[in-house]
Order: sequence, then C-alpha cells, then structure tokens
Amino acid sequence: MFDGPSPEPGEGPSYCGRAADPMITSRGNPLIRELRTLMRAPTRRAARVAVEGWRVLDAAAGAGARFEVAVYTPEAAGDPRRAALRDRLRVLGAREVVVAPDVFAALTQVEAPQGALGIAARPAPSDLSRLTAAGTFAAVLDGVQDPGNVGAIVRTAAAAGATAVVTAGAAADPFGPKALRASAGAAFRVPFFHFERAAAAAAALGGGGVRLIVADPRGAQLASAMSFARPLALVFGNEGAGADAAWQHAGAAAVRVPTAGAVESLNVAAAAAVLLYRAAGLI
Repeated sequence: MFDGPSPEPGEGPSYCGRAADPMITSRGNPLIRELRTLMRAPTRRAARVAVEGWRVLDAAAGAGARFEVAVYTPEAAGDPRRAALRDRLRVLGAREVVVAPDVFAALTQVEAPQGALGIAARPAPSDLSRLTAAGTFAAVLDGVQDPGNVGAIVRTAAAAGATAVVTAGAAADPFGPKALRASAGAAFRVPFFHFERAAAAAAALGGGGVRLIVADPRGAQLASAMSFARPLALVFGNEGAGADAAWQHAGAAAVRVPTAGAVESLNVAAAAAVLLYRAAGLI
C-alpha cells in the first residue's frame, strides 16, 4: 500500500468545490520517491502497476482495476470534464493526491503528460484451465521486447476478441507503463499468462490440445490459405530472432503475411494485427 507521509503541511486548494489535501511540492517527498521507483524501474514481479493518462485510467477503471493512489496536477484535478472519472477512481480505492507540475514532471515518462496517473494492483494471473478451453483464441508474445509492440499487440488482441494473451521468455511486461499506454489500457480486459520459457508455454498450449500457429516471414503457408479453427494460439516472436524453436518442436505451423517489393517482413505488431483479425474472421 502506498502509505507514505501525507503532503507537506499547509492549507490546500479546493478542487470543484471539494476540500483537497495539501499539495505536494517536493520531489523528495517519500510518496513521490516511491512512485518514481515504480514508474522508472517497473518489474513483472511488482504487485502494483502505474497507469498514466485519462484514457488508460478510464479503461482500467472500466475493467474494475483496484486503485491505491491517483495523482493529479492542480489543472487536472480541477478539470470538470474528468470529475466523474475521478469519482470512479475513488470508489475503486484511490487515495487522491495533488502534486505541483514540476513534481508530476519528475514522475511521468510522457513528453506531453496529461497530469493524471494512478497506481493500481496488478491483475492476478488467470487460471490455466482457461488457456486450453475449447474456444481458446490466444495471442502469444514470445520474447517480444519492445513495450510499444507488446502494447499494440495486446490492444489488437483485445479488439479481435482474443480470450487470452500469453507472454513468454524475455517479452516485455504488458503492464509496464509504456506497454499500458500503447495498449490504451486493454491489458486490464484480457486474461494474462506468463511463462519463463517458450518451451513451457508450448507444452502447456500444445499439450492442452490448442493448435499452434507461428508468424514467420519464411512460413510455408500464406495467411489467406490457413485454417484458424479453434482452440488456437497465434505466436509472435522476437523482433530480431523470431519465435523460439520450441514452437516448431511442438508441431506449430508457420504462416506468413505476403509482402510486395523489397520489404522482407512486417513489424511484429503489424503482422499480429493482420493475423489476429484474419483469425477472428474480421477481414
């Protein structure tokens, strides 16, 4: 729980007619130091995640995320357009804290911050039985390291109706700040699973009767000719090295998205968008 000392003594301003706690004006405040650590050095093992920006906060709140702290600049805290969302965050457990703009700048990693961020509990891992159900439609991120790519794929997977997202190996944390922004908060709406090794993920999925298809620019089959019958797991590999050999050993089929001209392959997030929508029957 973020239970660091309250803001510095002094009379606080009022926002939208509501008395507020005194504004934090020091970057050395213990609460701010704790928040900076979470924002700057997130880890998959952390019990809390940083949620920045109104859109992501709204998505997390809509998914019922449990909040501990909501941090605003005075301008953000006084914006009447956001009053309903701030109320929802308080209902979800958020302790509201107002900080000076320069203090917020020490927290954010966004070039043009909106002056609002929250700290929420990381969603608990889903039950593995959900991963091998008859209707499984999973997106597997095997070693995808760029948080922007991870977030984009999670967002697409949610939009395509995926029933699960799996990360394996050195894949970036979908609940890291950059990945959450890239997913627009969609990470809170999809069941997640993580495996330390691709071989363990392949064994869990393949052993549970889930069809495995790996996106590979050298794949033998074109996406247009592939069957995407469920239960299904679409595997997207590392940006440079591709998917781990464990998937091939587990009997995965390799599918490619055709390209024209001198372009050898698509960015992993772009390939994922094509294949996820194709598998969902949306294109």
